Amino acid sequence: MKMRRQGGWSFVIVLIIIVSVMGSYSLVKANSDSKIEYLNVKIEQGDTLWGLSTKYKENHTYTTDGFVKWVESTNGVQADSLQPGDTVKIPVERQIIQVASK
Repeated sequence: MKMRRQGGWSFVIVLIIIVSVMGSYSLVKANSDSKIEYLNVKIEQGDTLWGLSTKYKENHTYTTDGFVKWVESTNGVQADSLQPGDTVKIPVERQIIQVASK
C-alpha cells in the first residue's frame, strides 16, 4: 500500500513538471511570434524568393529554404511562378519595421 502512494506522488510531480515545461514553451513561443510582423514586397524584374531571403536576411530568422517555404505557403504561390508586379507578404521582425519607418 505504501509503495503505491509513492508511485502516485511521483506521477503528480512528473505531471506538474510536464505542465510547467509546456506552459513555459507556450509563453516563449507566444512572445517570439508577437515580434514577427509582415511586409508586403512587390516583385521586381529578376527578383526571386531566394534573393528576397538574402536581401531581408537581417530581418528574419528563417533559413533560406524555410523563408521560401514560408512565403510560398503563406501567399499560396510557387517560387518559380512569381512575375514582376506580384506582391508577396514576407516575415520580418517588428523592431526592423520600426527602424525602417523612422
